[in-house]
Amino acid sequence: MNIRPVFFITILLFAFSVQADNAKQFETQANAAIKEFAETLKSALMLSMQTDGSVKTIAVCKDIAPKVAQQVSTKYNLDVSRTALKIRNPENQPDEWEKTVLRSFEKRLEKGEIIKKLSFSEQVETDGVKQWRMMKAIGTDLVCVTCHGEKIPEPIQAKLKKHYPDDQATGFSVGSVRGAFSVKQNLTDN
Repeated sequence: MNIRPVFFITILLFAFSVQADNAKQFETQANAAIKEFAETLKSALMLSMQTDGSVKTIAVCKDIAPKVAQQVSTKYNLDVSRTALKIRNPENQPDEWEKTVLRSFEKRLEKGEIIKKLSFSEQVETDGVKQWRMMKAIGTDLVCVTCHGEKIPEPIQAKLKKHYPDDQATGFSVGSVRGAFSVKQNLTDN
């Protein structure tokens, strides 16, 4: 028996095992970061809606969401953000990878997948940098259509127009994919 092929196969299997472990670790950490971001943002939005009303709640997404994203990113040593195909904040513009994943979420939803289960992760290389990337869909709930639906009250429209003159994030219905949480980590950070 030639020992070289066996040795090569053993090394290959070990490398795939390490790769799978790293992917699992990234997904676990990314899911925890997404959960914390989503829960923190939702709590802030709900509290603001109850105490300040819909018009003033726009400030939560405008001012508080980026701060929460930064805090969660720092805590988990990840780059955590939100994006969408129809954006409100120009700083949330999706890159090509994110656009592809967002389109796949819409197709998967059309085929009957449950929106809460729409997620995707993989290792990619962009501009010579290897990264783990993950996205998890953000569904449109009933409260979301107040600012993101088809019939947005005039005071909210005016405030949105003031802060986001190029707003595209409207016309959504309950149950649609409004966007996604996006997580990145350079492989050198692992």
